[in-house]
Amino acid sequence: MNKFLLCSSLIFSVCAQAQTSSSHVSGTENIANRSVLSDEIKNKTFQENTEITDAKLKADAGSLSRYSLKFNFTYNGPTLTDLSEKDQPNPDGSIGSFQTSLGGSIGARYRINSKSTVGISTGLKSIHPFHGAERTDLSNPSLTYDYSSRIAGIQMKNSPGFVLRTVPDFTKVGQYGMLLDNHSLVYDLGPSGFSIGTDMAVGYFLYNREYQTADGKAARYSFEFNPNLKYNFSDKLSFVFSSNISLWNPRGRSDQFALLNKSINQKLGLGYAYQRDIYINPFLTFYPQHLTWSGVTLNLTTIFSVF
Repeated sequence: MNKFLLCSSLIFSVCAQAQTSSSHVSGTENIANRSVLSDEIKNKTFQENTEITDAKLKADAGSLSRYSLKFNFTYNGPTLTDLSEKDQPNPDGSIGSFQTSLGGSIGARYRINSKSTVGISTGLKSIHPFHGAERTDLSNPSLTYDYSSRIAGIQMKNSPGFVLRTVPDFTKVGQYGMLLDNHSLVYDLGPSGFSIGTDMAVGYFLYNREYQTADGKAARYSFEFNPNLKYNFSDKLSFVFSSNISLWNPRGRSDQFALLNKSINQKLGLGYAYQRDIYINPFLTFYPQHLTWSGVTLNLTTIFSVF
């Protein structure tokens, strides 16, 4: 009997210790799982991508947080000789928005790592804002992927994506979307303070119907090249001069490889990085082929990233 009681006591003691050990392990695992989940949910901040030093590229790359918001404010103003003018020059009669306008966009971004993000954005644009705000357009919603890097001393940003057309200037010709791929390149010219670069864009336009004569200069696809020269007074302030060279394939032609030139326009302005995630860019736009003050317009773009 005593042996039986002794064996029972030993068995009970071993079982109790095993249960305690199991409970301790289970509790540790639960704490670890909660810690991992917390790390995944919290708004992690990534390290700065030190390969990118250009103020505009850094601001355009967005916040270093895992989750962030990005705002853009844009003003497309009248000509300098007539501040009451409702529309900007359109020497080619191209399809697009050439009205004076005041607008902004907001986008949500998810940072994958220090070099890449994915984001969605949309916004509102007031047409002829100082002439009664004739209408308000929902700015084309977009989905983009951004990747920033440096190769052989060239800072670069690549942004493929999709744009859903909502602005009447495009939808009235049957265009409902655009596949795009934007590239920005910057190369610093040693310690001189100067840098050269280019912004390039490839766009393929999507339509929901066949071409009609009334669609005019609607395009199948387009290429844009914006070579620029920049002088950096400091890490925050720079002077920027750029040209816009645009080629497009008219939808009204059967030749899908024919490329036409649009009138070259040029920009002269300042870039100011208030801080890493805020960039302000006032500039003048003009057409060198029609170089008169009546063809010069005042414009402003800004970039704000928060969180």
